[in-house]
Amino acid sequence: MQKVPKEWFFFNPKIKSNHKYFYKISKQTGVIFYNNNIKNQNDFFLMIEPYTNWCHINRIKFVIPCSIYWANKYKAYGVFLDIKVKEINNLLNIKILRKKFFLVTKVHNFVESLSSAYFNFVFISSVFHTKSHPNRKPLKKGSFFSLCFLLRKKIVFALGGVTKSNYKQLRNRYLYGYGAISNFTQERNQ
Repeated sequence: MQKVPKEWFFFNPKIKSNHKYFYKISKQTGVIFYNNNIKNQNDFFLMIEPYTNWCHINRIKFVIPCSIYWANKYKAYGVFLDIKVKEINNLLNIKILRKKFFLVTKVHNFVESLSSAYFNFVFISSVFHTKSHPNRKPLKKGSFFSLCFLLRKKIVFALGGVTKSNYKQLRNRYLYGYGAISNFTQERNQ
């Protein structure tokens, strides 16, 4: 198996202030392209094309939202499926996607974690308070560690307010790494 990055930059191409940080990441960091307010999927996929090209040139692994067509076109490392969205298309595509791509999702609780059987990577969210979701309560540490144990056969990441410094508080043998937004933007400002 290819080496999986331990840190992932959740990159929304519509947030212009993050563009300058995107081009400073190294191949030790993976990229997950996302946009919470996707109205036109094709526009989003066309928008990320120059970023996916840059990732290929710099040997940076990247994950895109679920689309067999676009994942093949961009030669993505993986595809991200929202575990809460149980569209019949996605359920049918999982068998096809699993053969060629890593499947990635995020979970917020025990119920969602039980639905993660088909996924290779699971992000547990939210671990700390975040600027992007200020009203979302972070998981209690005990719940977080229990989820890590429950998902121990997966590659598990922490997500939500995680930085290199507070990641040390979460370390356990079932946690592989973390995903973040502000970690990369704050780190570059210092």
